[in-house]
Amino acid sequence: MSKDKWNEDDIEKRLRDMPVVKDQRTKDEILQRLKEDSRLSESKEPIKKPSKSKWPPIIAAVAAIVLLTIIVPTFIQQNNEVSMDKVTTEETADTIEMENNEEMQSNDASDASVFTRQVSAPLSYAVYPADVLDHTAFHIGLATDQATIVPITFLIPNERLPEGLGVSPDAVALYNEYANTIDEEALGFIEYHPYKAMISSNGKQVQMKFTANHNYDTSSATLEMLNLSVQDTFQGYDEIKFLQEDASSITFEQVGQVDEPIALSGAVSHQAYYRFLKSDGEAVLSTNFGKAFETVEQALRDMKKSPNDIYSTVVPKGIDFTAKEVKGIVNVKFTDVLDLDKMQSEEAMQLLDGILLTAASFDKQVEFDQIAQEQWNHFDFTQPLEKPMGSNPKYLINE
Repeated sequence: MSKDKWNEDDIEKRLRDMPVVKDQRTKDEILQRLKEDSRLSESKEPIKKPSKSKWPPIIAAVAAIVLLTIIVPTFIQQNNEVSMDKVTTEETADTIEMENNEEMQSNDASDASVFTRQVSAPLSYAVYPADVLDHTAFHIGLATDQATIVPITFLIPNERLPEGLGVSPDAVALYNEYANTIDEEALGFIEYHPYKAMISSNGKQVQMKFTANHNYDTSSATLEMLNLSVQDTFQGYDEIKFLQEDASSITFEQVGQVDEPIALSGAVSHQAYYRFLKSDGEAVLSTNFGKAFETVEQALRDMKKSPNDIYSTVVPKGIDFTAKEVKGIVNVKFTDVLDLDKMQSEEAMQLLDGILLTAASFDKQVEFDQIAQEQWNHFDFTQPLEKPMGSNPKYLINE
């Protein structure tokens, strides 16, 4: 702070000594001066702020629309798929339940259309007495694209049988009722049935009156297929007679006039069973073009090897057995203990059913020895097993 001491009297004195400043201009002169000042005459426009581009909002709007067009249909489709999946699941569940209970309802009792379903649980290549407690067995020989015949057994629920067939319909009645309803191609076979003939019976004889346009005698192979087919179809009859439409003797180009009836072997055909692979990949059991054997031991021994390129053995490599008939029972003894649980289910079932079907074609039961399990699937190996009544079971149920 300065050493000089200022007080109010000094300040007041100095202010009085300052010269007085006076403006001698008039009001008009001041106004005119202000008008002439260029700084005050310039137009003062408001400062414009730089505007933002209008494109980003437009682009954003377009992007939003595009996004909605993608999301909304996808969302709707997903909802539809969920709904359809739900419907499909419900329908599948209903179908499974209907198959398991065999409770298919018919809208028209007179409708002859049917559908078939492969027996899958339990897996089996043969029909046993327990399978026909509440079913009727309909045997038929179906044709393949390799000019072979495969014996099929359709199981028809007894409660679905038409009243006109009676309680225990025979093979002719069943054939005339159901042969034209089987979708053979859907089952992996070729169209072959119904026969181009009128089918009837007289006692234990089947009579086939062929139409004039039949083609069963175009070659020896077609005639052989016809013979094998009727053998597998008309079980329970002793013979079959081929006739023309007017009931006179028929003439086949390959063999000439046929006057005598042909014997039907039925279930006792003395044949061995092998594996046959259909064009759709399904394995079935069949005989080797109807080849017959004198004894059951010979047939069982022969079935250990594949007879040709069409049929293959059901006995897996490394497995062997002996067969000996004693008092009407065929004892099949495996060389080594056979553990069925270590085999594929299909492979094990083909082996067992093939042996049992072969023995049954001689009207014999089988007793197995050297099997690790006492019970397996529906088999009880502690005693002779029941004879199968047919091969390759499928259900035939009225729609």
